Amino acid sequence: MRLSTIWKKLGIGGHSEQKPSGCPEPVSRDREAEVRALLARPPFGITGIADAAFPLYDRALTHRSYANGGEYPAAVVDDNERLEFLGNYILDFIIADHLYGEYELPPGEMNRRLQVTRNTKLAEIVRGQGLGIDGAIRRRGLALTDSIIADAFEALIGAIYLDRGLTVAREVVLAIFEEEIAGCDVHRNYRGRLQEYVARENLGELEYAFRQTGPGSSPVWAARVAVGGNLLGEGEGRTKQGAAMLAAKEALGRLGGR
Repeated sequence: MRLSTIWKKLGIGGHSEQKPSGCPEPVSRDREAEVRALLARPPFGITGIADAAFPLYDRALTHRSYANGGEYPAAVVDDNERLEFLGNYILDFIIADHLYGEYELPPGEMNRRLQVTRNTKLAEIVRGQGLGIDGAIRRRGLALTDSIIADAFEALIGAIYLDRGLTVAREVVLAIFEEEIAGCDVHRNYRGRLQEYVARENLGELEYAFRQTGPGSSPVWAARVAVGGNLLGEGEGRTKQGAAMLAAKEALGRLGGR
């Protein structure tokens, strides 16, 4: 399905969205500060959000139970369902495009790796990487389920795409998923292979150190890996995970564990 077709179904055009009808509920300063702080941190690195674009991000983190939970008459609060629809397609496209360009895989194997975007896996990634999305979702009277977290994550990707475009959305998605995707490849999962080799050979503690340079919107990560206190590998990449993977690859070569 073409992105223009998706835009038409959503009632949006280009990188802007229809304004909600009615009187929108004003966003409190605390809420705005919370969402802006969340987006400014890695792996998002999104700062300088225009006032006109901010409601996109707030909406992405608003469940329908919050939007529909007020008493009549109430201010209009948009939920994240439309953004989640868009974000789902954008997320799958970015990962599929990355798999096609970076891995020599048959279609069936590429489809298997796309399973990293299923709801339970998305929720696991959000919690495991400490992305903070789960703590920023507005809802009423509902437990925070994997589905609610996953929908908010996808909606946030949709909001990033609409506000900043595909290039920034791609950078964010790959920064989050690169290690997950590479972990599916036994030949390129150097971090996993290094960990197994060090444990098997009883070589001591495995430690990674990271340093970030460059602007927050386009960081460059440097990684070092030490085994038993000895520096064995260094790597540099546009994502933290990618830099660590290169450092692990170098360490494996020095240890003879290729």
